[in-house]
Amino acid sequence: MQVVPQASCGSCILQNKNYIQEYPHVIPIFTRPPLYDSGIHFHYIIFSVMISPPYLNRYLVLILLCLLSLKPAAQTVDASSIVGKVICGYQAWFNCYGDGSPVESWRHWNPGVYMSNEAKPRPGNVTFEIYPDILGYSDDQLYQTGLGPLGDGRPAKLFSSYKTKTINQHFAWMQQHGIDGVALQRFYAGLDDLVFKYSRDTIHVRVKEAAETYGRVFYIGYDFSGMPVSKYEALKADWKDNLAGSQKLTASSAYVHQDGKPVVGLWGLGFTHIAGTAAECIELINWFKDQGCYVIGGTPTHWRKGINDSKPGFESVYEAYDMITPWTVGRYSLPEEVDYFMDSLLIPDLDWCDARGIDYQPVIFPGFGWSNWNGGSPNAFPRREGSFLWQQAYNVRSLNIPSAYIAMFDEYDEGTAIAPAADSYLSVPTDQYFLTYSADGTYIAPDFYMRLAGEITKMIKKEIPLSSQFDTKFSEGPMYFRTSVETGYDAMPHWLNTLDQSSLLTNVSGSASGGKPFCATSPSNANAGDRSIKFEGTDESAESSFAYMKVFNVDIPVEADTWLSFRSYPENSLSRHCTIDLIMTDGSTLRDSGAEDAQGVPMHPGAPHGMVGEWTETICNIGNWLSGKTIDRIMVAYDYGPETGDFLAYFDDIAVYSSELISGIERAGVSLSAQPLLLFPNPAHAGIVTVVLPDFTHKGDVLMRIINMQGHIVSEEVVDSGNPIQVKMGDWPGGMYHIAIIDGHRVYSGKLLNFSCGLK
Repeated sequence: MQVVPQASCGSCILQNKNYIQEYPHVIPIFTRPPLYDSGIHFHYIIFSVMISPPYLNRYLVLILLCLLSLKPAAQTVDASSIVGKVICGYQAWFNCYGDGSPVESWRHWNPGVYMSNEAKPRPGNVTFEIYPDILGYSDDQLYQTGLGPLGDGRPAKLFSSYKTKTINQHFAWMQQHGIDGVALQRFYAGLDDLVFKYSRDTIHVRVKEAAETYGRVFYIGYDFSGMPVSKYEALKADWKDNLAGSQKLTASSAYVHQDGKPVVGLWGLGFTHIAGTAAECIELINWFKDQGCYVIGGTPTHWRKGINDSKPGFESVYEAYDMITPWTVGRYSLPEEVDYFMDSLLIPDLDWCDARGIDYQPVIFPGFGWSNWNGGSPNAFPRREGSFLWQQAYNVRSLNIPSAYIAMFDEYDEGTAIAPAADSYLSVPTDQYFLTYSADGTYIAPDFYMRLAGEITKMIKKEIPLSSQFDTKFSEGPMYFRTSVETGYDAMPHWLNTLDQSSLLTNVSGSASGGKPFCATSPSNANAGDRSIKFEGTDESAESSFAYMKVFNVDIPVEADTWLSFRSYPENSLSRHCTIDLIMTDGSTLRDSGAEDAQGVPMHPGAPHGMVGEWTETICNIGNWLSGKTIDRIMVAYDYGPETGDFLAYFDDIAVYSSELISGIERAGVSLSAQPLLLFPNPAHAGIVTVVLPDFTHKGDVLMRIINMQGHIVSEEVVDSGNPIQVKMGDWPGGMYHIAIIDGHRVYSGKLLNFSCGLK
């Protein structure tokens, strides 16, 4: 008998039929489940093997290959201890009308109205600060709001936390990014409102199942906000009879314990605005201890001194806890305040706990704001491009504190979420302010804070070295950069009116007063939002003139499927020689790479781009020419020789992304992967040209657009792809033409050379 890995393990060599055929003496008898549930998932089959000498070495090789092919599964977080974990608060409290919840209303996105969609979120009727990134959710998780379309034209939808699929998605993200687990919030309303209680109970079970599935841990954290002391008995029954009883949450393999005891959090006892005397609070804490629980106290910031947010005379309450987690959200915002807090509160708090044998779990948060809910200024506590959260984590790790609580995973209401959120103006509704992750002026991808939280977890757990600076990239794709240069939403220029060091200014001056060309953000004209990049100057030579202005400092790796897109608005014919250029870290440029846009127009400024007096999009698969390089700077450029005069162009909606994003979601159903089309005869002689689209599956109306070398649309019409597509050139002047067929999902492009008139 011999044990070898099961073929159903995707990496196992035995899934190769050739090996099965080569070893006919290996006969499967029966299979067994995993030997254990953490670490490597070692599935196996017991085989009956007749080993004769000629086969012996070959079988040994086979066994070795099977063992080497085993891939470790995602590590399951150890649920036997809360100490040494980095936990996120998890609300899971967002409802949408129509999501199947018994609540039957919008909730936490705005107040909502029971059993009515009339109160759906709309401008002026929202209670959340950060708009979530909705690209990570499928249509059956999203619900239409009354908000206007997002900046890129997508409908403004929101997810429901009630959906099993949503909770699973959240825990899959936690697993992917190495986040240990969550403190699942439970509120007074969950005890007093039976409809809401049933909804929350359902969510709790789904959280339990998701935590088990994705190897994360969880525990219940009661929030006492608004809870009268008279409800303490109901709370006890809820824990004993419901959560630990009928729901059996604490019996879950994912429910976190400490010293063999199930963990429970009690947040708010001792705050000045929360009911309960010291004696009443101690009695409640001790009741949970009598139930065999390990009790965490979510205390006021100044719990130890009994001042400011803390009631005096509660030291005995805090001494009753097994772990203390002081609330710090909104208590500091500047870097120097973070360090002052460490010296004045964090260190003395830790010393107090150590002296009494109480565990300590500091709260850290990425930023804060609730202008859409409770007022205050937008982006009240800036995230400082992730450095604010990292600095707090650095201080925790530098004190050798093994645990931390990140507030919060999905708190979009108060702007503390680390779950995916809008990256730019193009990802939020255009008729209502919402905070984006790029609000501080640098492009921050929707998943950045989850990745940063994963690195923080490693640092606090001493799996990576202590460092005051993080290495987490702002984006790992598929969107690497995009901006509409909207203040408070977007990545903003690192340089204004600044010539790039790689190219000296030649024969170009300011448009009116001499000096350098103007290149800065402007409210004069915009495609999306209120601002764009304005670029103007004067070409003073009919021989050679150019100006290259650096605008954005980036660090973007280019692969084969990397794309650049932008919109431009040239004011006159000369302005069509203004475009976006890229400088790579090796000094090479997009303009000199030979790159062409999706319609075959060279990306060099010498070739005209855009239509005069219109916003036009330019799209280029830059990976075809620059794969393996890294973009260092994004520039605005003018470069043209034959003419002189003033030029003025605007640029907006600049983006660098991979083709993974070209899925019909981000670009309204149009794939930018330009496919070749065939034209014959080509060259032609002012006659009829037939257009052939290889592998074309769309039958019906498609758009055919023909552009001459001056960038003017010669013809634009809807044609029937079910019939031969023909182009009648008539009296077109001789020259090169670009023909594009757009079927709503794909762009086909080709060049047509017309030998007509003087070119014959």
